[in-house]
Parts: sequence; C-alpha cells; structure tokens
Amino acid sequence: MLLARDFREIARDALRGRWGLAVITGLVASLLGASISVNNGNGVGTVGGGSNADAVTDVSYANIQTSVNQIIHSDWFQSILPFLMGLIIVMVAWTLISLVLGGAVTLGYAQFNLNLVDENDPQFGDLFSHIRRLWEGFCMQFFQGMLIFLWSLLFVIPGIIASYRYAMTPYILAENMDLSVMEAISESKRLMKGNKLRLFFMELSFLGWQILCVLTLGIASLWVGPYMEAAKAAFYREISENRYSQPKVEPESSEGTIWTTD
Repeated sequence: MLLARDFREIARDALRGRWGLAVITGLVASLLGASISVNNGNGVGTVGGGSNADAVTDVSYANIQTSVNQIIHSDWFQSILPFLMGLIIVMVAWTLISLVLGGAVTLGYAQFNLNLVDENDPQFGDLFSHIRRLWEGFCMQFFQGMLIFLWSLLFVIPGIIASYRYAMTPYILAENMDLSVMEAISESKRLMKGNKLRLFFMELSFLGWQILCVLTLGIASLWVGPYMEAAKAAFYREISENRYSQPKVEPESSEGTIWTTD
C-alpha cells in the first residue's frame, strides 16, 4: 500500500519539466471556479444573547444607522461610488461565470491532472475539454455540495467524512462520460471505502506547504496547489487501478520453447 510520500513523489515526477504549465492551468482553473480539493472550508458558528440584548441592539442599530448615513453622504464616498459599483458588477459577473463554467472546468482540470500523472501529454486545452458538459458539471457540484451540507447538519465530522467520500467524483466523471452524475458519486463512495483516512493523511502531509502559503500571502499556493492536485490524481489512479502498486510483469521468454508444426 502506497503512503503519502509515495504519492508526493509520483506528483513531483509528473510535474518535472511541466511546472509552468501546471501553475498557469491551475491558476486559470481556480479563476473559473474549478473545485476538486477535499477541504472546501466548511465551518460552523454559534450565536448567543443576554438579558440586556434588546436594549443594546436598539442603541447599536441607531448609532450604526447614523454612521452609515454620514458615510453615504460624505464627499469621499461619493467620489469612489462609481468604482465600487464597477467592482460589484465585476464580482457578480465573475460569480455567475463561475457558477455556469465551474463544474465543466472542474472536469477539465481533473482531466489535465490525470493526463499529467499518466504521462499522456497534458495540455492547457485539457481545461476546456469538457466545456460542453456544462449541465453535468453544474449538477456534479450541486449534488456534491448538497450531500456534504446535509451530512454537515448532523455535525462537523460527518460533513468532513462526506467530503472525502465523494472526493473522486470529478475524476470518475471526467473518464466515464457514459455515467450519470449520481452514478459517479456512488462510484466515488465505493472507491473511497477504506481509503478516506489515507487521503486525509496524504493531504495532512502537505501541512508544511500550506503554512508556507499563508506566510507568503498565498503566493506559494501557485505551486503548492498543482502539487497537491497531481498527488490526488495519482491517488485516484492507485485506488481505481492499483497502477503504482502492481508489480511489473516481465514478458515471457520464448527461449527453450520447442515449436512444432503439424
């Protein structure tokens, strides 16, 4: 059974000489809303109150409303208002584009990383190789997100486990165009049975690199992201085909064989 360091080594070998391509492809994929990573930032929050909460709320609301009115009618706010409106329009447009394209680009990014670890001539164009599957990509992200959310309602841990359970769906759907989204999700559930903890530890082995991303204000993620995604693609190849753990079979030698003819 391969360990986390083995998948990292496979990823490094696959990326050798292709780091530039992988960085550009990963950057564009993230800008277009691609999402393959298991840890998608799920979280929970709590709220509370006290005996004087209503009174404090009334006073605070009045103060906030007064401050907001002053800011809105100030000269400096009016001067930057066109810029803010333009920024909002760009953000809304980017969100809509990500919503529409994100799933299909996720499939394309999965295809790119599979071609990368397979030594199958990965190209930037792989990112758009499934662009005609907009509906399937949207459904994939919707149903994955919905299932993870429903499990998260029970508690945080079931939601995290669910995210690992369905983590292989993009790779499966990218390689098997005849499968429906729900069939791919079910196949991911089957593949990840007994493998969820392995993927967790593999991701945990990148903790040092992720800390480096924080220290560099995200700059290092341009390289760490493709590194992790290549390792995950190698992980998928291992659990789906046992590709890296199968011993090499030497061809049988014909030496010593007696050939006869009728």
